[in-house]
Amino acid sequence: MIQKFAASDYAAGIAGARPPRLLSASKIDASTTIHPRVLHKHDNFCELLFVRTGSGSYIVEETRYPIRQGDLVLCNAGILHDEDPARSVDLNMLSIAMTDLHVKGLPLNHFVDADTVPVFPAGVFADMVDFLMISIFDLLAEDPVDSVETCNYLTAGLVSSILMILSRRCTQENPVGVSKSNLIAERVKAYINAHYSEDLTLQDISDALHISIYYLAHVFKQQTGYSPKQYMLRRRLGEAQTLLISTDLSITSISLAVGYGNPNHFDRMFSKYIGMSPSSYRSFYLAGASGLP
Repeated sequence: MIQKFAASDYAAGIAGARPPRLLSASKIDASTTIHPRVLHKHDNFCELLFVRTGSGSYIVEETRYPIRQGDLVLCNAGILHDEDPARSVDLNMLSIAMTDLHVKGLPLNHFVDADTVPVFPAGVFADMVDFLMISIFDLLAEDPVDSVETCNYLTAGLVSSILMILSRRCTQENPVGVSKSNLIAERVKAYINAHYSEDLTLQDISDALHISIYYLAHVFKQQTGYSPKQYMLRRRLGEAQTLLISTDLSITSISLAVGYGNPNHFDRMFSKYIGMSPSSYRSFYLAGASGLP
């Protein structure tokens, strides 16, 4: 017999007496015909993603990260994130959404601070992470009521595992200094985020920021991978998805709220990029066909 003893004392990474509270678990399969959530954020909860197989690209705030099998993606509350389906190759992921996460030294529902790269390999712990996340998903799929306590403790174990992985990996520091192009892209992104619900044009952004329309478009595409028009489209659709599944607002009201004065145009754009109409999308998710938050 080989016996290993646990330390009698340790420094806990999760603060407070209660573990984080699980909200949902999702499987994101390459075979699905439903487009994943586009550019969006969650103000009241955080999200953890794990790449089971395949590869692709994931955007967290303004940075695009290549992802592959075994990678973790940490999305703090309030952080814009987005998957780029055009760069996905047989990408299969698991996602866990949770709230009431108290990591010592960090704001509520934050996995990492702003200086920590949020995408990294789980390494030798990949199988453990996969087991914990698929166990949570399978238990919720079988019985979301009786399994909730077990799933919450599994979620606490998952978070503790992620914090252990973070403590073991070498710190990846962001480059010192910010280029002029980065600053311009950040200003454009901030302006779109603040005004995407308006009848906004590229000329409006150019006039507001006093930047040449052509230079603005070039720098933004170079830094983010999207044209300003594409970014605004994804921001609007991402917000529309959130409103469809979290409110009882009418489709017309949501259309207006995200910057589409013509509901028919909104319906066409939503159907084109998401893969189904807004009403079908709402019915699909509220019926519990997917755990995606």
